[in-house]
Amino acid sequence: MKLIGKGTHTKAYLRDDGKVQLHSNDPVKEVMALGWFPSCELFPIIELIDTGVYEMDYYPYHSSLKNNLEPEQWQLYQDLRHLYHSVVNTKNPQDMYAYLHNHFDKLLDKRIVLLLQEALLACSNYSTAIIFEISPRNVKVNNGKLILLDCFYLPKEWNPELYNN
Repeated sequence: MKLIGKGTHTKAYLRDDGKVQLHSNDPVKEVMALGWFPSCELFPIIELIDTGVYEMDYYPYHSSLKNNLEPEQWQLYQDLRHLYHSVVNTKNPQDMYAYLHNHFDKLLDKRIVLLLQEALLACSNYSTAIIFEISPRNVKVNNGKLILLDCFYLPKEWNPELYNN
């Protein structure tokens, strides 16, 4: 297997059969693999293979999101980027769930709002200290559609120092 990506808590390997195998201790990957995320085109399907080992489809790199996304998908990406830049950290990370839930409500596409809020609710099974981050490195394109890979993360799991008083 070829290493194709490495983050703080996940390593991604491209297998010979074209699938991606993830080795991860990221709780959001587990949430997705357990089927708690909405089943839709916005999120990848992640399957649990073994403890800390997951499988998903491979989405190739595109040098330009704008040139590869359908126009309404590019607009969604722009809207989510704007939302991301308008979200500020609260003094209490546990307040982030409510803060994000309310900010998602500002999106025009109410179907997308419900999908994002359902994903947020799924993450809250681990913590309500949830961050939403969107950038070219954590999204992919599949047949002109936007795929959100690692847009949700839990700072309590990744940044314990945020909880020291």
